Amino acid sequence: MASFNLIRGLKSLIRPFYIPIYNSLNFLWDLRLNSVKSVKENGKEIFKVYDYGQLVRYRANSFESKEPETLDWIRGFEIDDNLLDIGGNIGIYSLYAAYNGIDVIAIEPDALNYALLNLNIRLNNYGEKIVPYCIAIHDKNKFSKFNISSYRWGGALNSFDNTLNYKGEEFTPVHSQGVFGISLDSFIENLPSVPNHLKIDVDGNENLILLGAKELLKNKALKSILIELDETRGDYESSKTLIQQSGFKLVKKTHAAIYNQGKFSSIYNHIFKRET
Repeated sequence: MASFNLIRGLKSLIRPFYIPIYNSLNFLWDLRLNSVKSVKENGKEIFKVYDYGQLVRYRANSFESKEPETLDWIRGFEIDDNLLDIGGNIGIYSLYAAYNGIDVIAIEPDALNYALLNLNIRLNNYGEKIVPYCIAIHDKNKFSKFNISSYRWGGALNSFDNTLNYKGEEFTPVHSQGVFGISLDSFIENLPSVPNHLKIDVDGNENLILLGAKELLKNKALKSILIELDETRGDYESSKTLIQQSGFKLVKKTHAAIYNQGKFSSIYNHIFKRET
């Protein structure tokens, strides 16, 4: 009985502080969830992204240095052009295109990144400029698994319908989602217009995407392609040939100086433009 009364007494002492503490913790949690990071160009904020961890902050902080060739490519679009961004991640380049007045369709199958992509679109009031889809682009239409190498906001190096990494080597997923995969040609059939520019950054499945895009590649409305390719992969030459045989010329093959060394040193952004 004495111990019971002691517990009741402690509860009576704590009760007046419980609700303020609970509300304070909720306030701090909400504050953290609503924290944002500025993305800047030449020192000027051009858009914002939600600050959901170290990798997201890295993507925001390295905006101008990580892929300057991608920014140059987007700046070269005509004002009435549109972009199909395959592998949109949290939306850095889709948001930049929208900032430059370009309409965008963004493809991102990773659930965390897709959620953050949508939050970032809403944060910047680009709902009329960017339409996101949570699907995988493939060479055929099928339901399969999207295999994730590290489950982080802003994560990458994942693969649809196989467990091969960007080098074509087997990896063990930390998580797998169910995702619908669709060929690019099938997807384009359901769009109101053909994209003028195509960005592909999918860490390994590039060749499969191109195999399912033969009609799009021949369509004269498609003016340019930026695709990230690893020159050590067995399907590297095949990927380039699929594009070049469709009337495109390789005009730039480059990566930032930070990738001259290390495990990503053989990966380059390839920019192709349609020959007239």
